[in-house]
Amino acid sequence: MPSPFRLTVSRAVTRYHRGTDLRPTFSAGNWIHRGARLLTILLAGWIAASCTRSAIPYPGAVLPSTLTAAALVTRIPPPPFTGLLAAASLHAVFDVPEGERLSVRQVAGVEGSAAGTIAYDRRGLLLTGQQTSLGSSLWVEVVRPEGGTGWVNALNLVEDVPSESFCADPRVLQLLDAAARAVDREDGELLGSLVSPRRHLRIRYDWRSYDVLVSRTEIPDLFGESQERTWGVNASGATIRGSFGQVIMPLLRGTLTPASVLTCDSIGAGPTLREVRWPSEFTNLHYYSFYRPAESGGGEYSWTTWLVGVEYVEGQPYLAAFVLLRAGI
Repeated sequence: MPSPFRLTVSRAVTRYHRGTDLRPTFSAGNWIHRGARLLTILLAGWIAASCTRSAIPYPGAVLPSTLTAAALVTRIPPPPFTGLLAAASLHAVFDVPEGERLSVRQVAGVEGSAAGTIAYDRRGLLLTGQQTSLGSSLWVEVVRPEGGTGWVNALNLVEDVPSESFCADPRVLQLLDAAARAVDREDGELLGSLVSPRRHLRIRYDWRSYDVLVSRTEIPDLFGESQERTWGVNASGATIRGSFGQVIMPLLRGTLTPASVLTCDSIGAGPTLREVRWPSEFTNLHYYSFYRPAESGGGEYSWTTWLVGVEYVEGQPYLAAFVLLRAGI
């Protein structure tokens, strides 16, 4: 079964976020044979100039025509994870809510005396290169913004990548293409290979709710598991329980479709009765938004959006989080 994301240049571009009709006047066969290489080069440049924080034009598939080059390239498996942070890369604070601060210790470990704090949204942190494992936790030494050094848990850091670079990275689109194929085919092995090796996959039924953590060892069996999980509460306050296949899978499969609108580091959503946002704990984690507009006859509040968080590990993009947004009714 072909991927719902897989693009073919033979399909006409008929939709654009500004409403422009982009139907081609050339034949697909001639274009493929005469200009495929040139198209790849031109589209790569177009991505870098145009994709950041905007809705993306697309053909009859979820991924846009401008990303054809990325979708047609086979995703290369990343090298094995070393288990350490990339000391040469800048890092940013992660998983600290707005209004709170990341504690910095004078020595590695939670028992270390306080050496200061770092704001929840701080970026551009330097690592000294010193890293140590304490039990199952990795601690790294950072250069404090106000001077001096201190130790933090590595789980509270992500590699710092500018939004413009993220939105222009064709590897991210290859990652999303592979994720859509995994969902469409219920391929847990493939999905597991796409998840960050540094942490569990986080799934939120609502951005206000808590993370349901799924380990990489659980993901291969996720689509067929019978285990019930508590995913949070609905708008009326009732607890939502069920397996991944019962609760999450229908919403994912229904949104990763050609009917959805794809945007980078910007939320696509319909009318809502309450605020929708990217969680503050994930401020320094980039994401793509998959917005499925309300269907005709379904009511204006029947839209669904999935925000897919992406983490870079040793310079390679991986899936980190799925956050569901709905109208709140």
